[in-house]
Amino acid sequence: MERGRSPITQQLRVAARKKKRRKNISLVIGIIVGLELCLHQMACHTMSVHALMRPQCVVQHHSRCAFLGRQQQFASKWGSSRIRNHHSKLMFIQPINSNWKPINKYNNICFHTRHHSTTITRLQADLSTINESNWQSFSNELEETLELPSISVPAKHIHWLLSNKDSPIKSFLAHTMDEFEGIHPKIKVVRNLDQDDDDDQVRKRILLSSTELIPDDTFQLLQEKYHARMEDTFNICIPHHQQPVTRILSKILPEEAQPPPSSYEQVGHVVHVNLKAQHVDYGKIIGSILLDRLQPTTKTVVNKLGEVGGPFRTYQMGLLAGEDDYFVHVVEHGVSLYFDLRKVYWCTRLEGERTYMLKNEFQPNQIIADAFCGCGAQLIRAASKKGCRIVANDLNPDAVEYCKESARKNGIDVSPGNFDVQCGDAREFIMNLGMRMSESSSTTPASDTTINAFKLPHHLLLNFPLDSPSFLNALRWWPSGEVMDPPPRIHVYTFARGDEDRTEAEVAIDMVADGLLPEGGYSIASKFRGDYLNELGCNVEAREIRDAAPGKLVICVSFSASRTLLRRMQGDFFD
Repeated sequence: MERGRSPITQQLRVAARKKKRRKNISLVIGIIVGLELCLHQMACHTMSVHALMRPQCVVQHHSRCAFLGRQQQFASKWGSSRIRNHHSKLMFIQPINSNWKPINKYNNICFHTRHHSTTITRLQADLSTINESNWQSFSNELEETLELPSISVPAKHIHWLLSNKDSPIKSFLAHTMDEFEGIHPKIKVVRNLDQDDDDDQVRKRILLSSTELIPDDTFQLLQEKYHARMEDTFNICIPHHQQPVTRILSKILPEEAQPPPSSYEQVGHVVHVNLKAQHVDYGKIIGSILLDRLQPTTKTVVNKLGEVGGPFRTYQMGLLAGEDDYFVHVVEHGVSLYFDLRKVYWCTRLEGERTYMLKNEFQPNQIIADAFCGCGAQLIRAASKKGCRIVANDLNPDAVEYCKESARKNGIDVSPGNFDVQCGDAREFIMNLGMRMSESSSTTPASDTTINAFKLPHHLLLNFPLDSPSFLNALRWWPSGEVMDPPPRIHVYTFARGDEDRTEAEVAIDMVADGLLPEGGYSIASKFRGDYLNELGCNVEAREIRDAAPGKLVICVSFSASRTLLRRMQGDFFD
């Protein structure tokens, strides 16, 4: 103890000196890491990590380098834990994010990037020679070998330690590592262990994370309560066919094509991607890898060319890999749909909306009308699951035929009055829903089947987000003298962007109001017209369906076609 200083003051000074030493060490290691990254860039991916890093370094694929000291009880036994390419002793780091920051965890000095963006070891072969025909010959180089620490416990404790939320080891298991994200099938963290002759009970090996070392007190608890003991490191090999597509592409595609495509959509046996400009030249190899990794459910991989457009809302596509076959079989909640993906509009993301309508809007045996039915996914599900009667329309003749054929294959009676689908203009279809009922009410009553066909629908769907509100003026042809309880419910899907005064939902409601009762001749405010529609008995509701673009949503506006609304649309402004 220094003279003239109290014990507390002395302890504070000692702690301050230790803290200063730790900061200096952190600074030195940070400089080393920075130099290594600079040298790595200059060497064009030819520098070995081992030339600059200490033996206790752990190198990860996710832009994270952790320098682990040996202060933990088991660090001295486990020693070095590294991630390498199969058959290679070199591990190269290409940083995606250079925002390094130091952290202290369990008395180890660690450095990692601010974001967990994936950094993958590139193949050491000439990437220009790799193509869709020969990339699989590099399967050995694509493999990854991870050296993981492990402990063993008696087999009777395995289930509790792995499944119980209070397990002290759960957050340190190997499958929590970023390196195993997307690996399919998942690795098994419990392995058999060669038994010693003096063991009186069966023990199992548990694989642990090489980046999150177990604290001393936790390991002591495992020793005392669960009879755990340290074991040698265990090597895990991850072949290319277990790795996610993006990881394989990151190793094969050259620098100018990075980062690789990260998403795709599968429709039946067809997978389609939206390749960016930097990926187009490598489309064939991207398609080949997707085809290989997504088998056996995938037979065709295509690239979307241009935007959805034209009168039928279709898009052009280019074949990247597999069979030139676009006639798909899609199963959605037990219902089979058959169509040519090139000839009809299809959106997998609307599956949730179709399910919502079935659960919350449609009731058994109701009449459902759809002015833009497409290949009929919503209608076939309603007819199959709830016995709804269908009257529908689409401008695309191919979509109409696919809708009818899919209904037949699902055992639905497609006779008029039960499942009636026509090809024509949506506005005329909506008008005729009302006009034929008016005509039938003035003629001699016909059979029950014919009368059912001439009833107004319980629900009318207008799922054409580009221009659905403009078709609402056709409702003026619906009869306003008939009392329907409840009145028909209209569901209008439209794109909407919020403005400084209104949300996206409020904008969508105003668009519907303008489609029903445009301004002129009757003084109505141009904004916030939802209350006005409710005064007419419309009971307006709005729901967000999905994002279409930044700041642009698809909104579903539902309202009731009340007698008062129809009379107002027909020019009767007085009750």
